[in-house]
Amino acid sequence: MSDTKPIGQRFSQVYLRRDELLQDSQRARRRLAAWLGASEDASDLGEFLVAELGIDLVYQYGWDWVASLAKLGTPDFLDSITLAYRHFTQKKRGGMRDPSSNEKFLEVCRRIFTEESLSYTIDDAGGVHFKVDGEFAANTNAAVSAINGARFGNARAEFEKGLSALSGATPDGKEAIRGVFGAAECIFKLMFPRTAKLISADVAKNLGAASQSLYASDPAAQRAASKMVASFADWVDACHNYRHEQGVEDPSQPPLDLAIELVSAGAGFVRWLARFDRHLGV
Repeated sequence: MSDTKPIGQRFSQVYLRRDELLQDSQRARRRLAAWLGASEDASDLGEFLVAELGIDLVYQYGWDWVASLAKLGTPDFLDSITLAYRHFTQKKRGGMRDPSSNEKFLEVCRRIFTEESLSYTIDDAGGVHFKVDGEFAANTNAAVSAINGARFGNARAEFEKGLSALSGATPDGKEAIRGVFGAAECIFKLMFPRTAKLISADVAKNLGAASQSLYASDPAAQRAASKMVASFADWVDACHNYRHEQGVEDPSQPPLDLAIELVSAGAGFVRWLARFDRHLGV
């Protein structure tokens, strides 16, 4: 029997992996600070970051990267990674101790982000992007394809605005939910012009009848579609918790995992609505 245990891997990385992704990590900051502190090519990085970001860094007989990175807000911390990579790359033209410092910096940042379960990816130019799983990406990409064309122009703009809200260094779950809801509302109002806005009661009344028509030759599909319409109505009610309502206090940010689930589910409903729209031929 072969030994399938991982060889030479850290215990915590094999057996204590986090299921959830983090938006920030002081441990990741300290690890990156240790790397910068050991790099001779980072000796003038502090001045560059101050000039580019206007931030306060700690200097004590040299740049104190542990104290400096610990005090930064999340957006500045993530921006500093992009700018540090840019700085190391620019220095290659004028000479540096290690000509591969930019590549090494990029590699260590990616490894730290993976090992500390941070919810970001880093592109080949040092840009930091919000990370979601493959299923989410496939679902949202399919929705974007389904609402291509002039008729769905407003819906697509709302949907892409929602996705953009999740792609920043500090994801905005409220705006992401509002964007995908806006896309669904745009399509629903195209299908049913007399509806003033997307509410669950109108979903049950209008889409319920449309689903029975769409699957008229398949009783099993009709029953399943009826349950899906009810799920869509529940999704609409769920999203209203994070939408601007006149005279109501603006809600707080949703938990990131909940925002992703609502956006992912909404992407499926947007795609389904586009199918209904073609069926109705309004």
